[in-house]
Amino acid sequence: MKTIFRYILLTTFILATCLVSSPAQDDLSASLQAALDGARESNDYNELAEAYYNLALHEEQANRNLEESFLNLSRSLDYYNLTEDTTRINACKFHIARQLLRNGMLEDAHDRMVELKDYYTRVADKENLAAVELQLFDYHFEKLEVKEAQEAMDRVKDLLQGQGGELEIDFLIREIAYNELMQETTLALENANTCFEKSVISKNGNDLAKCLLSRGRILSKQNAFPPANIDLKECVNLLAGIPYSKDRLTAYQLLSENYELMGDLKSAHSYGKKYAMLQDSILNENRVLAINNLTYKYESKEKAGEIKLLEKDKAFAEKSNQQQKRALLVLGLALAGLILGIYYIIRFYSEKIKSAEIIEEQNEKINKQKITELQDRIRINSMQSMIAGQEEERERIAKDLHDSLGGLLSTIKLQIDNIQDKESDVKKLPEFKHTTHLLDVAVSEIRTISQDLQPGALARLGLVPAINDLVNRYQTKNGPEITFQHYGLPKEMEQSFALSIYRIVQEILNNALKHAKATEIFVQLNKEDEDIVIHIEDDGIGFDPKKKYKSMGLENIKSRVNYHKGTIDIDSRKDQGTSFIIHLDSNFAKL
Repeated sequence: MKTIFRYILLTTFILATCLVSSPAQDDLSASLQAALDGARESNDYNELAEAYYNLALHEEQANRNLEESFLNLSRSLDYYNLTEDTTRINACKFHIARQLLRNGMLEDAHDRMVELKDYYTRVADKENLAAVELQLFDYHFEKLEVKEAQEAMDRVKDLLQGQGGELEIDFLIREIAYNELMQETTLALENANTCFEKSVISKNGNDLAKCLLSRGRILSKQNAFPPANIDLKECVNLLAGIPYSKDRLTAYQLLSENYELMGDLKSAHSYGKKYAMLQDSILNENRVLAINNLTYKYESKEKAGEIKLLEKDKAFAEKSNQQQKRALLVLGLALAGLILGIYYIIRFYSEKIKSAEIIEEQNEKINKQKITELQDRIRINSMQSMIAGQEEERERIAKDLHDSLGGLLSTIKLQIDNIQDKESDVKKLPEFKHTTHLLDVAVSEIRTISQDLQPGALARLGLVPAINDLVNRYQTKNGPEITFQHYGLPKEMEQSFALSIYRIVQEILNNALKHAKATEIFVQLNKEDEDIVIHIEDDGIGFDPKKKYKSMGLENIKSRVNYHKGTIDIDSRKDQGTSFIIHLDSNFAKL
C-alpha cells in the first residue's frame, strides 16, 4: 500500500508540472517565430541560422514535427555554411544524422556520426563526443551488435564521469534497454528508478515518459502489475499529444497484457483496442510517404550544388542555341503552311478511325467484364464444392477411424486386459508391457487424428471453445507458448463460416509449429464492424510469402479467405517472425 501511495503522489506532481509547462511552450513558440521574423527583416546570416536552428529543435522536442524540424535544420545549415561557423555547422550535422538514424537510414547516419566523432575528438569536446557515442550505440543496438554497443556505452560512461544533465538521462535510458537485452533485470530496475528520479527533477516530459515505460515494462516482467500499470498509464498521459508514438503503443500493449493476467478482461480489451487503433495509425501509408518525402528532401539538399552547376551549363547552351533557332525560324514558317494543310486532312480521317476504335474498345471492355464476372462465379462455386468436399471427406475419414479402427483397437485392448487378468505372469514380460504401451499410443493417436479431421467441440460448444481446445492440444512442454485472445465475437455463428475460421487458425498454427521454430505464438479473434478479424503472430524464422512452397497449406488458407470475400495480409521477414491479419465478411455467411 505504501508503494502504491507513493506512485499516486508522484503522478499528481507530474500532472501538475505538465499543466504549468503548457503556456510556457506556447510563449516559446511565439518568441522563436518572432526571432525568425526579425532575422528575415535584417537579413543577417548569423541571426537567420540561429533562428532556424532553435526553431528546428523546438519543432522536434515540443511539437514532434520531424519533417518541419528537418527542413529548418537544412536551412540553418545553409546559412551557417555562409558564415563558416564550424561549431554550429557540426551541431546541425549532428541533428540531421540523428534524424536519419531515427528514420531507418542507418548507414548514412553512421557515416556522418563517424565524421562528427573524429571532429569532436580533435577539438576535445567531451559533451558532444558523448552525444555522438550515444547515437553510435543506437546504431549498433539496432543491428544487434552487442559487443560494439557495450564498447560505445563504456566510452560514454568515461566521458560523462558522473556529470548530470540530459545526456545522463539519455545514457540511463539506453543502459536500461541494454540490461533488458542481456536479461539483467535487477540492474535494469535500479537504473529505471534512477532515471525516473532524475527526469522528474529535469521536468522533461519525453524523458520522463521513457523512464516510466522502461520501469513499467520491467515491473510487468516481475508480475508487479499494480505499480507497473501506474507507470504505464502515466507514460500514456505524457505521450497523449504525440499522434504516432511507438512508446505509447508499447504502453498500451503492456497494459492490455497486465490486465488480462490480473483477470480484468474489460480493461484488457479496452487497452487492446487502443493498441490496435494506434498500430493501424502508425502503419498508415501516409506516414510512410511523409518519411520518404523527408528523406527525398534531404538528398535533394545534398545535390543542390550539382543542380546549380547544371543550370549554369544549361543557360550557356541555351544562349548558343538562340542563333540556330533564329535561322531555323524562317524555314519553320515556310513549312508551317504545308504542315497545317496536311494536318487537317489527317485529322479528318483520324477522327473517323478513332470513333470506330472507341466503339470497338467499349464493346471489348463490356465482353471482358462479362467474362470476368462469369469466371468469378465459377471460381466461387468451385471453391464451395472443393471446401464442402474436403469437409465431407474429413468427416467420413474421422468416422471411419473412430468407429472402425478406433473400435477395433479398443476391442484389442479389452482382450489384452482379459489376458492380463487371467495370466498374471504375463505382466512381467517386457514384450507384453511394450505392446500394451504401443496400443495405448495408437488409440490416443486415432483420437487426435479424428479430432483434427472433425472437431466435435465446434458443433457442440461453438468456435471459441473449439479453438481453446485446439490451442490446448498444441500446447506441449517443449513447444512454443500459445496465447489466445478474443473480443466481441457473436455468440451464434453460421456453422460453415465458423468451421472456415477454425480451419484457417488450425492451418496457420500447424505451419508455425512445423516450420517456424517459434517460441511464442499469439492468436486473436475479434469483430470490427461487420468483419471477423483473425490476427496470428509468431516470433519464428519467417518465410517469403511470394515464394511458392510444395505444401498446400497456404493455398488452402487463401482459398477459404477468397471464398468468404475476405482479405489476407501476410508480413514475414527472415528471423523476425510472421504476422497474419485476415478479414472475413460475416455477412457472407448469411447470403
